[in-house]
Amino acid sequence: MGRLGVLAVGLVLATTAGLTTAPGWAEPPQTSDGARGERALPLPAALRAEDTWTTLVTYPVAPGVSFEQFTLTGARGVTRGQLVRIDPATPGLGLDVVAGADVAARQPVADVVDPDAVVAVNGDFFDIRDTEAPLGVARDRDRGVLNGVQSGWNSAFWIDPAGVPHLSDVYADAVLRQRPGLDVTTVNSPSVRPGGIGLYTRAWGKLRSYRVTDGQRRGVRMVIVKGGRVTANQRTFPRRLGVRDLVLVGRGRGAGELARIRVGQRLTADVTLSEDAAVVLTGNTYILRDGVRISRGDVDLHPRTAIGLDRDTGQLLLLVVDGRQDFSRGLTMKEMAQLFERLGVEDALNLDGGGSSIMLVRQADQSLAVANSPSDGHPRPVANGLEVTYDAVPAS
Repeated sequence: MGRLGVLAVGLVLATTAGLTTAPGWAEPPQTSDGARGERALPLPAALRAEDTWTTLVTYPVAPGVSFEQFTLTGARGVTRGQLVRIDPATPGLGLDVVAGADVAARQPVADVVDPDAVVAVNGDFFDIRDTEAPLGVARDRDRGVLNGVQSGWNSAFWIDPAGVPHLSDVYADAVLRQRPGLDVTTVNSPSVRPGGIGLYTRAWGKLRSYRVTDGQRRGVRMVIVKGGRVTANQRTFPRRLGVRDLVLVGRGRGAGELARIRVGQRLTADVTLSEDAAVVLTGNTYILRDGVRISRGDVDLHPRTAIGLDRDTGQLLLLVVDGRQDFSRGLTMKEMAQLFERLGVEDALNLDGGGSSIMLVRQADQSLAVANSPSDGHPRPVANGLEVTYDAVPAS
């Protein structure tokens, strides 16, 4: 680069605040907390160089798992990130969704990981100001499908029974065996869609008043099932109801369809997924698909959590970048895509970010420690997460 180019970059770096903050926003909220990020202004073409990567620390965490903390320095300023590389084919390694006992309750990730966890990150977006339930699809190895939607929030990371990871859409389907014609569109979701029917199982926890109907009190109906039989079919909702078996909630047309179900009728449900998956976790959008940028927004800067898949090596990459802090500006979605491209990833999924972004990594003393800098100043309780476990394989 010539002298003028060096001077130009120096000038931009000296006035980073002017580049990354401005009134107004061009993009919708990108994190569960709905906070607006600082705005990254466009860069002149001459300054769109690749950021400088500086490794701060790197070490092996477990067989097939390595950790690296780094900074990216460029015309827009500095961002600090945490990267975990995983070889899922390593004997003894496992991946699973982690969540609390109830779908409708959030917990710090550190409180729900297994004892043999070596890495964990936060997971899906969730209804932070009301039910606290995740918005999409989740399945863990022990409990099966925890929550799901038929459409609308299906961009997913999933693992098949052979342990092979995938990034593609996963849809949930719930069928009532005795009433297969009823269209159940959500399972343990924060809200039942207008005109639809939602299914709630024991995994949900407690239903509270009209929260899952978004406060709608007219044109709604609740069917309560205990021991496989309908015990109540009512138009008013209790203030609090623990789901012991199944509860169906209808709005509008869905409420009318539920009105035909009789008390005493046998009613059971099957919940299936569109993929033969042992583990599923959704995010709000893909960052890359087949090497093509899906996320192009280059305005809002946030802390980010994401997962990527390198098809050439079979490696999974867990990435958390810090933001909303003086030492780390965060990244836009376009910058996340560029970073994953730089790392050789073909497919990447955006998970919840902002104050939810958290990465836990096992230390030399076998404890799990927070590796990133949460923007709230402390780890936020979240709806679910993803853990990497290691159980040493006995020597033969």
